[in-house]
Amino acid sequence: MLSRMSHKEILQLAKTAVIPPLKPEFHKGQCGRVCVIGGCEDYTGAPYFSAHSAALFGADLTHVMCELNAAPVIKSYSPNLMVHPYLRETGVGETPFDKIQGLLDRMHVCVVGPGLGRDQQMLESVVKILEYLATKHKGETPVVLDADGLFLVSDETYSRKVCDLLRSFKPGRVVLTPNVVEFKRIIERLGVKSGEDVARELQCVVVQKGGDDQIWYDEGVVKCSSPGSNKRVGGQGDTLTGVIATMLAFSRATHDFKIWEPSKKIEWMQMVVASCYVGSAITRECSHMAFERHGRAMQTTDVNDRVGDAYDALLGVK
Repeated sequence: MLSRMSHKEILQLAKTAVIPPLKPEFHKGQCGRVCVIGGCEDYTGAPYFSAHSAALFGADLTHVMCELNAAPVIKSYSPNLMVHPYLRETGVGETPFDKIQGLLDRMHVCVVGPGLGRDQQMLESVVKILEYLATKHKGETPVVLDADGLFLVSDETYSRKVCDLLRSFKPGRVVLTPNVVEFKRIIERLGVKSGEDVARELQCVVVQKGGDDQIWYDEGVVKCSSPGSNKRVGGQGDTLTGVIATMLAFSRATHDFKIWEPSKKIEWMQMVVASCYVGSAITRECSHMAFERHGRAMQTTDVNDRVGDAYDALLGVK
């Protein structure tokens, strides 16, 4: 269905079938609890940008679960985010999984990978987190995998176990957001040829980032070709994951929790594809707006800070 729809039609579908209106009877948390899992001592910007975009797009509560030494830095970026220093690099101490599980039990959507790094203990902790979500939560909590989260899918050491875990999630509850290099590694590891093959193999949705963003799912592909900018800055992918995460939280509020009655009802997989398309369109609009204002001086913060403006421009749902 979505593959035959125009840009405006998909955005309209998201407005009428996915995004809950703001109502006085709703309470805090019903419209999205998002947790970004990542951030180490060397990479603190990525989890911030992902969580910040999720918050600006409308998630009620936005958390960052990061490495111990990254927490004070990320906390200093904004008081709007809740930052939990629960991850540990090798040699820093044991990872407090009781605290991690307690936080995961409250989340509606998780983003895994921004700024995670390649430390072995950090990576193994994330594998345990995926296992917990797949078993305790029966694969119902949507997971967006990016950056070093995608490394786990393609790395020889972790790939088999992680792919088996992803397959155990309910169909459409996992979203992969690879760039060109990450996508090549994944298809080589899985021994397949296209994003559609990956989507079918892992029962997921694949957002293949590029000149056109291609959103692969079990029925084919939807392309987002809306204007962005010729200037590329690091961290645009983190803005994308945050917006997708909030859209998935909206999808759960509508589909799983039924907090409102949409005028149009669609199936879960269609909600996920629409969520990914909105994430792509919003990120491109942010980049377009930032470049129009700053030109070559455009930085990641200029893109990330425009999520609210892009929301108003493309969706206009209060």
